[in-house]
Amino acid sequence: MSLLRTLFFYIVFFPATIFFSLVAVIGRNQASSHWCERNWGRVVVWLCASTDRVDLSALDENQTYVFMVNHQSFYDIPLLFKHLAPWKFKFVAKKQLFDFPVFGHAMTAAKHISIDRENRRQAMRDIQNAIDTADNGNSPLIFPEGTRNPAPEKDGLMEFKTGGMVLAIKCQKPIAPVVMYGVNKVCRKHSLWMNPFQEIKIKALPPIDISGYKVRDRNKLKEQLAEVMGAAYAELKDE
Repeated sequence: MSLLRTLFFYIVFFPATIFFSLVAVIGRNQASSHWCERNWGRVVVWLCASTDRVDLSALDENQTYVFMVNHQSFYDIPLLFKHLAPWKFKFVAKKQLFDFPVFGHAMTAAKHISIDRENRRQAMRDIQNAIDTADNGNSPLIFPEGTRNPAPEKDGLMEFKTGGMVLAIKCQKPIAPVVMYGVNKVCRKHSLWMNPFQEIKIKALPPIDISGYKVRDRNKLKEQLAEVMGAAYAELKDE
């Protein structure tokens, strides 16, 4: 049954991804992009048939946040598009992802935030783009670990990067920590092989007010965020 579902996933996934990406590119407006992202996420989650236990009760749908989410696999992306649909959020992602054919063009059309890690001057412009995004009511979404965690079951969360903290402080919006558990069971790092029928847990933690933080406090914020998200991850694991 699982193998048949996996094969069915691939039969539908690639045409659906191309369709929604092309609609986003052709539409080139935020309404069509949000529609494509939300519905692509729903389709992919339906194809994977994961059982999602989601608690976002700590968040206000009318508030703009800087989302901070732990990162385990490619499957994080459709899950977030589906379950964070009430917020028009924008991924903060490395520049190379925007170079992918079709999908990368759709990310550009949707105005997700590219970060050039190899060009400091461009990176500063990218941070300003994130600030402008937040000021316009769109919530930047950051993976503070910086990359997908290859062994979350064994190691818990990886060390957070200070770059995400700097961006969050400059945006001056509340941080909304969101912890996900079990996503790596669906799809592991460096793999597109999908394992259906897995249980996923997603929990939003109380927002963190950063109005009193300055850039010089980035390490303090990193440690605070890592502590609360790490504790929540351990709780989800033990449930």
